[in-house]
Amino acid sequence: GSYTTVQSPDFANIAEGSNLIYLRTWDNAGNVSSTYISGALKVNTTSPSSPQSLAVTPSTSTSNSYAFSWAAPATYTGQVGNITYCYTINSVPSATACTWTSAGTTSLSAGAYATQPSTNTFYVVARDEASNVNYDTYASVSFTYSGSAPGIPRNTDIADISIKSTSNWKLTISWDAPSDVGAGVSTYKIYRGTTNTTCSSSFSSFTNVGSTAGTAYTDTGLSQQTYYYCLKACDSANNCGAVSSTVSKKPTGKYTTAASLTSGPTVSSITTQKAKITWSTDRKSDSKIQYGTSSGSYLTEEPSNSTQTTDHTINLSNLTAGTTYYYKAKWTDEDGNTGTSSEKSFTTSAAPTVKDVTVSNIGLASAIINYTTKDASKVRIYYGKTTSFGGTKEISTSTSETSYSTKLASLDDGIKYYYKINSFDSENSEYEGTILDFQTLPRPKITKVRLQEIKGTAQPAVLVSWNSNTEVSSIITYFPQGMPGQARDEVNIKLVKGEHKMLLKGLLPNTNYILIVKGRDKIGNEAKSDTQKFTTATDTRPPAISDLKVEGAIQGAGEEAQAQLLVSFNTDEPATSQVEFGEGTGASYSQKTQEDANLTLNHLVVISNLVPSKVYHLRVITKDSAGNKTESVDRVTITPKATQSALNLVVGNLSEVFGFLGKK
Repeated sequence: GSYTTVQSPDFANIAEGSNLIYLRTWDNAGNVSSTYISGALKVNTTSPSSPQSLAVTPSTSTSNSYAFSWAAPATYTGQVGNITYCYTINSVPSATACTWTSAGTTSLSAGAYATQPSTNTFYVVARDEASNVNYDTYASVSFTYSGSAPGIPRNTDIADISIKSTSNWKLTISWDAPSDVGAGVSTYKIYRGTTNTTCSSSFSSFTNVGSTAGTAYTDTGLSQQTYYYCLKACDSANNCGAVSSTVSKKPTGKYTTAASLTSGPTVSSITTQKAKITWSTDRKSDSKIQYGTSSGSYLTEEPSNSTQTTDHTINLSNLTAGTTYYYKAKWTDEDGNTGTSSEKSFTTSAAPTVKDVTVSNIGLASAIINYTTKDASKVRIYYGKTTSFGGTKEISTSTSETSYSTKLASLDDGIKYYYKINSFDSENSEYEGTILDFQTLPRPKITKVRLQEIKGTAQPAVLVSWNSNTEVSSIITYFPQGMPGQARDEVNIKLVKGEHKMLLKGLLPNTNYILIVKGRDKIGNEAKSDTQKFTTATDTRPPAISDLKVEGAIQGAGEEAQAQLLVSFNTDEPATSQVEFGEGTGASYSQKTQEDANLTLNHLVVISNLVPSKVYHLRVITKDSAGNKTESVDRVTITPKATQSALNLVVGNLSEVFGFLGKK
């Protein structure tokens, strides 16, 4: 069933120490059990008194080694063997500053209990088995430490051991032990400050941040700012020497691996001699490029940029046009970690070319250079009388394949010129052309004009000879002195270098002539001799007759018919025409034709009113302009037979056919 528990009142007869308690149960009807159980109840509400007979051995020492002993408190509750003791040095016991012994322990063996030089105080307080303790009921004893403090730590140094990749900033201070350790170094106290000063000048600016028994200390959890450190060497009694020298450093840390490539490397702005290589890394590094013309083999030169950056650019220059280059990008961070890309390649643009070079229109003082360029922004023509040149001409060109003609002027005639065409790429780099040459035409000159009279000609004739220094035509202009209107030209267009010859015929006898020799080269440059004068000889030779022909002809018919003789001939010089003739044969000529005084080479004389079918003999008479006379041999001929009249022809034909006319 249900029941209600009623809190029992305190019992005044419960005493300090052990109490025997009996327990029974009852129900809601008030029925009480007839049996009971019992138990012990210990009551301890009084703390032990202070420990007794506290002693220290020795009470004074130059080494930090002391032993302590004491006796149990005079009053306590519980078992003495269950009492524990709290002891402290140089500070009274408290709940937060106690070192507890095990139960029943009433002594401490010798140990380094002095925590400061000179006077130290040992405190001890008891706690019973019910954990009753009164920290004010302690016992105490003083002891003196008179040992020497250690000297100054030597060779203080500082190192940055930060892990930069995780921003874990930390510094390590290291040192050497003092030369004089005094009573012995137990610990080193480390002091840190953030003000730019030293411990020896402003120790109050520094705070103790740790201690160590070793000769190095790592200070962690720092920020990226400059820290200043010094330290003291202390013995086991916390007897410390003077401060060390001050060291300082800003924790920046080091990377232990190279930065990672985030993009590239890629090549752009490729020209004949240049290229730009770019790439990016995930943190700052410098920039370098390995490159060469064969895979895996690179030049000793590594173009570089020492600036630490994440976006890298290296410009390569002085490359060879039309060449494949192999390269790797390299980068080194500020901590010396170097990364390298995989090998890649690129090919420079082809060098500008000049081809199909020819020279045309070579003259006395000029020539035209013809050529075709490709990939050139301009060309420069060097030219001169030696391979040192001296003259230049610059022409802007299209980078596409295009042909050009450039005129070189103000040249000297008859000179061998050397020239070359150098091309330039888009970055104004110059490429050497081949040295070629041409020779300007020499200025035509006529020398050694000579005149030789030809003997035995029908008319005066002169053989003119001369020399030319270059190929020219042959032209002679001549005329009787004082009569330039009668000038004649003898021309031979064949171009000849050296000796020229030309025959002048049909000259007037015994006449003063003016003669000029000229010539033109293949482009029209004219050479001209000095004026020459000569006089032809007297003409004493008669003309020679050739091709004499006599032909007959009838004019009219029947009894009215008359015969004609057509006499034709040629003479080897202009001459007159006349024929003398007679009937029959013989040596006398009873008639002659009218003299034709026209001087010609081809002659025709008509002899009319002759008798048909009759023998005649004749000869030709001709005279040249000098009156020299020639008579041909006698020629015998018969004039043609006269034809009958038309009536006689009809009657005759009828008579033969019909025979009705009487025969005589």
